[in-house]
Amino acid sequence: MTATEPMRGTRERVQVRRTVLACMADYIDAGSIVAASSGLALWSAEFGMSKSTVGLLGALGTNAASYAVGALIGGRLGDVFGRKRIYQYDLLIYVLGGLLVMAAFNSATLFIGLIIMGLAVGADVPTSWALVGEIAPERARGRAIGLTSLFWSLGPVVSLLLALALADLGVLGIRIVFGQLVVVAFVTWFLRRRMGESEIWVDAQTDRAQVSAAQLRALLRPALAKPLVFVFAVHTLGSVAAGTFGFFLPYILKTVGAKGQAASVGLNALNFALVGLGVAFLFMPLVDRVNRRLLYGVAGVFSVVAALLLIVFPVTNSTAIVAFIVINALASSCGQEQLYRVWCQELFPTMLRSTAQGAIIFAQKMLLAGWSLVVPLIVARSFSAFAWILAIATFLSVLIGTVYMPRRPQSLATVR
Repeated sequence: MTATEPMRGTRERVQVRRTVLACMADYIDAGSIVAASSGLALWSAEFGMSKSTVGLLGALGTNAASYAVGALIGGRLGDVFGRKRIYQYDLLIYVLGGLLVMAAFNSATLFIGLIIMGLAVGADVPTSWALVGEIAPERARGRAIGLTSLFWSLGPVVSLLLALALADLGVLGIRIVFGQLVVVAFVTWFLRRRMGESEIWVDAQTDRAQVSAAQLRALLRPALAKPLVFVFAVHTLGSVAAGTFGFFLPYILKTVGAKGQAASVGLNALNFALVGLGVAFLFMPLVDRVNRRLLYGVAGVFSVVAALLLIVFPVTNSTAIVAFIVINALASSCGQEQLYRVWCQELFPTMLRSTAQGAIIFAQKMLLAGWSLVVPLIVARSFSAFAWILAIATFLSVLIGTVYMPRRPQSLATVR
């Protein structure tokens, strides 16, 4: 063994540790969304919330508006002050919001807690993604970023299985689910304190002392505006379905599909577990080796097929619902959500990478917030119309992504 081999092994272990701790942002993010979705019907009954109030909670909570504002602010600050300063402290704010949700005694307290959680995790995600992309080996960048998606699936599975086990406890069970998220967030914050800054960001900061207004205006010029619009369009249209089911699936299964709390939560857990398996065994092994346009196109076809199942078959048909979940989850594992994370790292320069991600997330989540306001009303009025909207949005996302997908760069450090 040479003298450099132990050093290389130590460096690789440090890189893995940094990547995993950064990926915890996704565990906490998605875990929060599905924990809230699991409690939606229970909170609605407990606090006497109307359908409009339920929609408002979906619009303002961890799934949409508060997350959007946090991403916009955190993304900008992550480029100005560094990735570390943001992800080092935002989880303490998340813990505060989680404690409020755990102790919520009325809808107002619940709203405040979920909004605080959304702001905190929204600030964490763009900076953490940037760190993962910047420290990853160039030939395995997609695979490394795929790990964020794997953790994004793991968070919901743990939260949903816990919610399923505690289903008989009603609202108390949901409080316990949020309790585990609070514990995970605090432990992650504690372990992150010794994490180093992104070397690529440090080098870029040396070359360019600050992110100037002129650099920000560069996002509006064709070289960056085109990829900005592309990623926003594909991700926003794809998230009409993905974001809706991420938050509202248990609510839909219980209120329209006539499923009990345990069945609704269990089916949602199956959904996220299959996404995670697909990311681990399909997306991560393939994304750096195959033609991404082909990968996305094939996955997209199956996503559209899954959406059509909701139109052809009634949501009360258990076989059709299971088929939808299986097909949609496996297709999603190689779909827009996964490639969107990769594109965000590859298409924007280092000193604007986190800013661009925050801007995309903000715009996408604000539109999702507006959509979330009316989801319970549309579902109650016509589930068929609701399903058609999701199918059309999914098809457009697949079409745009397949036709206009940009080429990938060789090195993030050279992206200008």
